[in-house]
Amino acid sequence: MPMSALAPVRRPRALAARLWTVTGLLGFAALLTMVLTTEGVAEGDRPVLRWLIDHRTGWLSRALEVVSSPAIAVGVPALAFVGALTVGLVRRRWRPLATLAVAFCGGALLSTGLKLVIGRARPSTASMFGTQASGWSFPSGHTLLTSVLLGALVLLAWPHLRTRARRFLACAGAATAAAVMGLSRLYLGDHWLTDVLASYALAAIVLGATAWLTARTTRGEEQS
Repeated sequence: MPMSALAPVRRPRALAARLWTVTGLLGFAALLTMVLTTEGVAEGDRPVLRWLIDHRTGWLSRALEVVSSPAIAVGVPALAFVGALTVGLVRRRWRPLATLAVAFCGGALLSTGLKLVIGRARPSTASMFGTQASGWSFPSGHTLLTSVLLGALVLLAWPHLRTRARRFLACAGAATAAAVMGLSRLYLGDHWLTDVLASYALAAIVLGATAWLTARTTRGEEQS
């Protein structure tokens, strides 16, 4: 295919990736400011937590405890990486593995670094349900990494989803799963509302940057 035909396709994708990244940066900056000043959305952290604690039910508590369990937090990323590695070994296509690695490692570094820099305390252990979480609270690592992983999988699947309906379903499924993970962290009392919201903003930054890098790499390969 001539490069003149490829250019109009690649440019909108690169522009969308940049807009996604900028939106995430602005959202995260706003949330971080609220957390540091205890204003705005951060004023709702304690009321939201208290409401969720007051409305806990047995079956939902058990279900969301499974969602946040180590088996899910470790098992799902492991399966995704094994699948990407298999594709690389069988088809000699390493882009899926590289995309997952860049996105997931970027999210992990952001989560770990910000926890250490911000040093925000978690809700009290009396508020937690089930296994008590430890370490710093901001941002929510579970939420960030789940969102990044699911988003990266959608990015990889996007070129193969030929219809708008399929793309919508892929995005809706990933967004729903990420929302359920965020809800589980709030419901179980492991995080504040702003921890989870900031994680979504960070995921947008990571995914936007990953999509932009992927677009640039693909364009470079096509030109060579």
